[in-house]
Amino acid sequence: MDGLEFIKDSFGKMNGLLTFITITLIILSFLAIKFKDTISKVLTKKKDKRVVKDLLYHSMFLTCDKVLKKIDAIDFTTFDDYDEVKSKLLRKLIKLKIDTVSNRFKELLVKDELQDMNRTELKFLVSKTLTDLVHEYNNEALKVMTSEMGITAKDAEFLINRYEDFRQYIVDAFVDELDIIVTDENYKNNFDRLNTILYAVSISLSIIPRDVVATFNGVNGRFKKYKQVNYE
Repeated sequence: MDGLEFIKDSFGKMNGLLTFITITLIILSFLAIKFKDTISKVLTKKKDKRVVKDLLYHSMFLTCDKVLKKIDAIDFTTFDDYDEVKSKLLRKLIKLKIDTVSNRFKELLVKDELQDMNRTELKFLVSKTLTDLVHEYNNEALKVMTSEMGITAKDAEFLINRYEDFRQYIVDAFVDELDIIVTDENYKNNFDRLNTILYAVSISLSIIPRDVVATFNGVNGRFKKYKQVNYE
């Protein structure tokens, strides 16, 4: 009671302005303690000036260029002999694959809504991007091989399906990692989540040369009948 009496007497001795300031400070102190977590998040968000569009300069896009250079340096063989048709075919298809991945992710990263999108929506949009680009590549690869390179639809479909089947382990692993990344509470925002997602994509791209060699070693002789294909 002595404390309350002291406070009461103190307020009684203050002028109006000083009383207002004191009460305001007490209220602000109370609010700061009660909502300290919310205030901390707001301040942290304000300090973090990174935007999702900055990820257009992510190292994943450099990996795309590196993969193409590696593919161009590989001479594919059939029964240990250099196969010009197979080599040209592979370079054409992998360039198409890399370009499709690069272009679709660039389109994704410029979407303004990504910055503050909730995690469920982010997962859906990334998953849709991946699904769409796979269908786009498969359709375009079939068109290129049949219309531009003189390969039968049967052989073209066989090659596309063989490659996708071989790479299924990558797709499954990425889907699992995507779910973990999106739900992980350690990421502060969508910039962090997408940054990690792009690293995962980069890893899947970096092993394309190994997967391509393994896939085409399994179709030895199938494309030997084609004496020439257009690459340009």
